[in-house]
Amino acid sequence: MSATPVYCINHPKTETLLRCNKCGNPVCIKCVDRTPVGYRCKTCLNIQHAGYYTATPIDYVIVLVVGTLASMIGGAIALALGGWWFISFFYAPAAGGAIAEMIHWALRKRRGKYIGLLASATVVIGALLVAGAIPLFMLVFAALGNPKLLPFATSGILGALFNIGLWIYLVLAVGTVYARLRS
Repeated sequence: MSATPVYCINHPKTETLLRCNKCGNPVCIKCVDRTPVGYRCKTCLNIQHAGYYTATPIDYVIVLVVGTLASMIGGAIALALGGWWFISFFYAPAAGGAIAEMIHWALRKRRGKYIGLLASATVVIGALLVAGAIPLFMLVFAALGNPKLLPFATSGILGALFNIGLWIYLVLAVGTVYARLRS
């Protein structure tokens, strides 16, 4: 007695004996993932993962605002610690964790697929805004009538970009924020 061959639902030329344990569709080894409860097809897994994401579009705006403001404060402290760059190795992960927790609290623990990436980008944006904003204000004041501030403003912009504490902060804080908020 010979059984009729069963073919994968996604690859009609591939014969298979596997079936998804949720929907029962025949799938080949390329179209299935092993889970603790058995083999599941990609379609069933995507449906299952989509239920984890509860963020709304306004949540992404909240991440942008809260993350940028918090990172501006963290970036200003990192700039102030720039001469003591070794302290930044301890400060940056703590600041990144605090920023991630502020965002997590502001979202009321809702999760989104791209929250971690957007939060990481806000860390960079906020820190670079602060690094460029302080010397930029000095440059504006120099242009408005106090030319004595002009050398300080131009050296301030370059000094902020070459501040090792700021770069340590950016690398470690971005990594911490992404690790805490990725889905």
